[in-house]
Amino acid sequence: MNENLSFESFLGELSADLVNLSHESINVAIESSLKALAEFFDVDRCHLGELLLDQSKVDIPYFYIRPGIKTPQTTGVGDGYLSFIYEQIRENKLLAFTKSSELPKQASQDRTVIDNMGIKSLLVIPLKIDKEVRFALSLATVSSHHQWSEETLRQIRITANILANVIQRKIILKQILEEKEWSEAVMEGMPQLVYVMNLEGRLIRWNKNYQDLTGYSSEELKDKFPRDFLSDEHNKKVTEELQKIMEDGQERSVEYDIITKSGKIIPSYYGSGKLVEIGGESYYVGQTVDISKMKQAQEKIITQLEEIQLLKEQLEAENIQLRQELLSTGSYGEIIGESDILKHILYRVEQVAPMDTTVLLEGETGTGKELFARAIHQKSKRSNKALITVNCASLPASLIESELFGHEKGAFTGALQRQMGRFELANGGTLFLDEVGEIPIELQSKLLRVLQDGEFERIGNPRTMKVDVRVIAATNRDLEQEILEGRFRKDLFYRLNVYPITSAPLRERRSDIPILVEYFVQRFNQKMGRNITRIPKKVMEQLKAYDWPGNIRELENIIERAMILSESSTLMVEKLKLPEHTSEEKLRTLADHERDHIRKVLDRTLWRINGPKGAAQILDMHPETLRSRMKKFDIQRPDPSE
Repeated sequence: MNENLSFESFLGELSADLVNLSHESINVAIESSLKALAEFFDVDRCHLGELLLDQSKVDIPYFYIRPGIKTPQTTGVGDGYLSFIYEQIRENKLLAFTKSSELPKQASQDRTVIDNMGIKSLLVIPLKIDKEVRFALSLATVSSHHQWSEETLRQIRITANILANVIQRKIILKQILEEKEWSEAVMEGMPQLVYVMNLEGRLIRWNKNYQDLTGYSSEELKDKFPRDFLSDEHNKKVTEELQKIMEDGQERSVEYDIITKSGKIIPSYYGSGKLVEIGGESYYVGQTVDISKMKQAQEKIITQLEEIQLLKEQLEAENIQLRQELLSTGSYGEIIGESDILKHILYRVEQVAPMDTTVLLEGETGTGKELFARAIHQKSKRSNKALITVNCASLPASLIESELFGHEKGAFTGALQRQMGRFELANGGTLFLDEVGEIPIELQSKLLRVLQDGEFERIGNPRTMKVDVRVIAATNRDLEQEILEGRFRKDLFYRLNVYPITSAPLRERRSDIPILVEYFVQRFNQKMGRNITRIPKKVMEQLKAYDWPGNIRELENIIERAMILSESSTLMVEKLKLPEHTSEEKLRTLADHERDHIRKVLDRTLWRINGPKGAAQILDMHPETLRSRMKKFDIQRPDPSE
């Protein structure tokens, strides 16, 4: 597939080539489109066939085969030839396979024909016109096997729908031309408005349809000119075309509205006329047809192009968001641990995930709140839609509103183009508001409105937009205290706090530390190309004894640093101490402090108890008392081999 041509630009060029085509140029345009389609999706064959139910077959008038590809040309399929494919088309069923072996047993005859033709991969899409399958588009490869991804299928369906509209336009134009030819021979039997007028512009003859539409009687029409049924503007257009017919004798066509006897204006009529010789005198022979349906078909194409443009903008915005998500996603990859408290958190995640309930994740920084948010989304009914993340703490207060709700071009200084907000991007999916406590108080009312009614306005656009979004919020703040201090709205808190989940700090999950350490060691082994295979018991005990004010994120950083410093296959960890800036130190018992102090003195004396420089003398206690305390606190001398 041509990497320099995006699907959107391809679709725009294809649609532009297929808009407002004449009947004569449609066939050439369709064949050119099949060539462009084959080149864009990197296939060797592309066919467009018409379903002929009365003959039980699909006739193939349009096709393209890449130069150098030598395969038999298929002119049609039916009951006796590729019957399984014919039935799939007739029953409006998409058929796609990468290898012919994927076809079911009942398609064995088709598989043999396909293999003999050298086709490796095939895609067949039935096309509906006026709610009936009338055509089928097929793409095939001969040189290699082709995977038909969901994205590829979606793109081909969009392209196929545009081709279907063009074919419908061709059918309508063909009908118009056929009806015009018939009107010249059997004027009264045709459904168009048919008339003949002399060179002065006076009506000479007309059919009943013309009379019925204008509302005049036959006697009244004898003294009328076609200009009597036109506005000044449209009469000028018609007169100009009549003058051109007089000059070169060529048929001319023009679109206009008809004014009836009652003054009613009937829009969208397409009139054509030519100069003919009748009885040795020249006359204008004209006919007029209602093209409102054809214009509706054109408007439908235009609407589809606009929808495609909107889809393009949304996809571009989602791609940017997804790239940002990939860059900002936590490096844990999954939730690790077997502690009871973690199992309880995951149980609560399982309970709320299938619902659309708003969830508030509370807990300290680095406890994995975003991982729990992802787990809720992945197990929800919205898992096939996007999970959009907004870190409210990382955005300046002046940009949070624009980030959440979007803005129009020129809405404020620096708004150089329209931007979709995160709520709009998350429509149908889930929005994760990380550090929701950082949202300014003046913006919280607008967030409350979205949570209550699903409505908001982009900055610079008064039009109200509706979205269907599930909100998961996270915070490391005490929101109830924030309410008391006037920094958070009470009504917004109750809207968010429908189903609270508290993410436990690592010091309350000490039994998970060995599992986490092993996980990080394995991951950094792969990332750094190291081979750390041994974790000493003393190192693990040190890690388990530490309070981890930075939680799992701090543990990951410590292990990464240790992997860099460890020169052998044994993990070596530097002595851990609480950072000086830690403000939330855990209150500990006197016994805890005594145990740590005894262990610290023993480490410093190299575990010598007796003697002038022994631990007993430094601690000012009898050696036997020290041994008793060591037994009480389960303080054991580390094994030197570890």
